[in-house]
Amino acid sequence: MQKKEFTKLIKIVFIFIIFFCLPYISSAATLGFSPSTVSRNIGDIFSVNVYVSSPNKSANAASGIVSFPQDKIEVISLSKSNSIVNLWVQEPSFSNTQGKVNFEGVILNPGYTGIQGNVITVVFRAKSAGLANISFSSGSILANDGSGADILDGMGTASFVVNSGINEKVIVPANNSNKNTPTISSITHSDQAKWYSNNTPEFSWTLPPNAIEVRTFIGKSANITPTVLYTSPISKKKVDTLPNGTYYFSLQIRNAEGWSDIARYRVNIDNKPPNPFSITFPHGAKGFEPRPVLIFSTTDDDSGISHYDIKVEGSSPIRVEPSEVSSPYTLTSQFPGTHTVIATAIDEAGNTVSASADFTIENIEAPTIKYYKEEIESGDIIKILGTTYKNSDITISIKQNNKILSEEYTKSNEFGDFVIVTTKLLPPGVYTFTARVIDTRGARSNETQPLNLIVNSPFLTKITDLALKYMSAIIFAILALGGIIGLGIFLWYRLFRVLRLLRREAREAEYILRKSFSILRKDIDEHIAKLKSMKSKRKLTTEEIAFLEHFEKNLDESENTITKEIKDISQ
Repeated sequence: MQKKEFTKLIKIVFIFIIFFCLPYISSAATLGFSPSTVSRNIGDIFSVNVYVSSPNKSANAASGIVSFPQDKIEVISLSKSNSIVNLWVQEPSFSNTQGKVNFEGVILNPGYTGIQGNVITVVFRAKSAGLANISFSSGSILANDGSGADILDGMGTASFVVNSGINEKVIVPANNSNKNTPTISSITHSDQAKWYSNNTPEFSWTLPPNAIEVRTFIGKSANITPTVLYTSPISKKKVDTLPNGTYYFSLQIRNAEGWSDIARYRVNIDNKPPNPFSITFPHGAKGFEPRPVLIFSTTDDDSGISHYDIKVEGSSPIRVEPSEVSSPYTLTSQFPGTHTVIATAIDEAGNTVSASADFTIENIEAPTIKYYKEEIESGDIIKILGTTYKNSDITISIKQNNKILSEEYTKSNEFGDFVIVTTKLLPPGVYTFTARVIDTRGARSNETQPLNLIVNSPFLTKITDLALKYMSAIIFAILALGGIIGLGIFLWYRLFRVLRLLRREAREAEYILRKSFSILRKDIDEHIAKLKSMKSKRKLTTEEIAFLEHFEKNLDESENTITKEIKDISQ
């Protein structure tokens, strides 16, 4: 009876475990690495995925710090491609100095449920031989249940074996000892540690005088014995197109004494560009911030990323190591306007891929000029007062015919006021000046509208002052002279009218006189004619004859005299 009761108790406990404990066990979430074991040679590039496993409970967020031995391996880039994370609280970053990789992101509704959901991909390069263990120094996985409970139950590790590899010739013992090992060289792949995009390597070597035959082989193994035999010894070999990867060219030369030791030569081939990528602006592609922040990153499947060239149009490219773009990259200060930034990823073989994006830096307000003297004498200093942003740098550019003659600098005070006293003495002439400002962030304004500045000669200034001093007297004299001239013109005009009237009256008098004399002469001529006609009837007396002669003569003289005087008056 006791045995049955005990058995029943065991069953109850088992059922309790099944129905109450297993759900908690199965809902546990973990952080891990894939692959967890890797074997690579020094210089090799390999990728490791950091993943989240949460098979039965939806995960809302994941964070962690990955630790790695920086003397054995180093991070060359991080990738968020195919990540289950939708929103990054903190952009993934790494430090080869500290041997750390940091990540923290959110998985938006409905969260993540599954096995080995990729969070980030870490691209490592093997540095030195030995065992490299990586692990999580901290981590968390939050549930997507409204409470944000941490459901992390375990954190995995990974072990990477870094072999010394074959960076130089590897000697494999042959049947005969003390044989000279051939020396291999390559005109296409001269450095065995470097990567090349050329996938048709050429090798050459020197044959000893008594060489009988040669055998070669190229493959990915560093320890294989060459098997391709050339009974007529050759001294060079060009290999046909090879896929990307690391290869070892092996060579043996036989003479009468037997085969030489095996000589090997390593070549690294990568003619594929890095993976495509894009540039984003976490703070927006438009704003007043003069140093925009970029986010971009990519990986290379073979040789790895060597560096990035970052260029804003019109400037020289800046070389950036992959570690510098693991976190958001900040550009140097840019002028206002729309610009294009180009990021070019270059792998160890020189293959490239580029991405570009436009961004706009908006203008801050230009300074306000409150006071300056528009006209000064040559040799005088120029004093300019204005206002702008506080504790900012102001530049005044003095120009002539749009050519900058000098630039003066100052700094505004805590209220934004500034004053500039120029150090350059300007010769006489007409100038303009503009002002611009750079605030404490490095944001820049456009130049102000040009303001005129006239520099006078001291001699001209004295003449001007003298002219101004005596201006009233000069003006009075000018007015008096003008009055006299005006009066003279008026009097001359009046006299001209009188003379014209007199001439007209004289002409009328002359006309009337002529007409009167003509009538008078006609009458007198009739009387004279009658007297003369009487001569035939009777003899004229002496008095009559004397009267006729004297009267006609006097009449002609009177007419001529009066006519002449009238003409003189009219002229």
